[in-house]
Amino acid sequence: MSRIYEMCNDIDSEDLLQEKEQLSEKERGRMVDFLKSEGIISERGKKKRHNVGRIVGWSAAAAALVLVVVPNVSANAAYAMEQIPILGSVIKVVTIRNYQFESENYSADIQEVQLEQSGGAEKAEIKDAETENALIGERVAEDAGAENTMKEDNGVASDRMNGSIQTINESIEEMTDRLIARFEEQKEQEEGHGCMETTHEVITDTDTWFTLRINVTEIAASGYQYQYYYHIDKKTGEIASLKNLFKEGADYISPISENIKEQMRKEMQADESKIYWIDSEDDFVEQFEAIKEDQNFYLNEDGQIVICFDEYEVAPGYMGLVEFAVDEDAVAGVRK
Repeated sequence: MSRIYEMCNDIDSEDLLQEKEQLSEKERGRMVDFLKSEGIISERGKKKRHNVGRIVGWSAAAAALVLVVVPNVSANAAYAMEQIPILGSVIKVVTIRNYQFESENYSADIQEVQLEQSGGAEKAEIKDAETENALIGERVAEDAGAENTMKEDNGVASDRMNGSIQTINESIEEMTDRLIARFEEQKEQEEGHGCMETTHEVITDTDTWFTLRINVTEIAASGYQYQYYYHIDKKTGEIASLKNLFKEGADYISPISENIKEQMRKEMQADESKIYWIDSEDDFVEQFEAIKEDQNFYLNEDGQIVICFDEYEVAPGYMGLVEFAVDEDAVAGVRK
């Protein structure tokens, strides 16, 4: 809800108070009834101060007030809420092709997914005449430049997002075709065994960020797992990479790499069964020195950067896919 409050706080509070004063008796009564029903004020119209048991209820009521009462009170608030990305643009993932094969020695289940954008591209048509009149009144006239800029920015971001989605869909299609071709080449050899499977998962989907992960498992003489990540910055509509999270020209590779090495050492000290390819004189494996510039990553629910490694990339195969949540202190100086 923080984004909602942030957007609503941008509204001129004095104008909002004036609009509240201009409520009709019917509207005023409806608001008071709502506050009473949620236990926010008593039947006598006084705020309840000592009802600790209503704290949880107040949290829900506060959210309901923002979404229900504020748009009915203020045309400016209604307009501002239309600009909140989480209430607008939504990215959906749909499966458009499913290649399947099954024989005694070979099997495949390869899905091709596609991103689609819904909402956000066009604002909902204003059908309430009173709201429409308010929007074209003196307040809107004063802020016309700012609102037009916001509309233009939203339009540009939407166009960019459509382009980004198209680019990602083309990349997924190319990757899917490549996997299918490789599997068909393997099964035509008519010897050995082989299996290929893909799955997908939306890792992050907030009002500002979207991440799709595609998991690939190949089994021939041995198994191998790897992943593809696709990110969209919803604020700009552009395809994003790891470097987009940091200040222009900042060295983010070094602090992230050193933090990951520190975590690897601690894990190996705590658990002898864990092995990472660092601090070793073994010439048969490539020692982990630093992440790649375009290293796989995602943002967890706390907004923390999680660096992801494919199987065999930094550890033996039995360790599988490994990932590390980067300590925020390690990148605080270079993160946007």
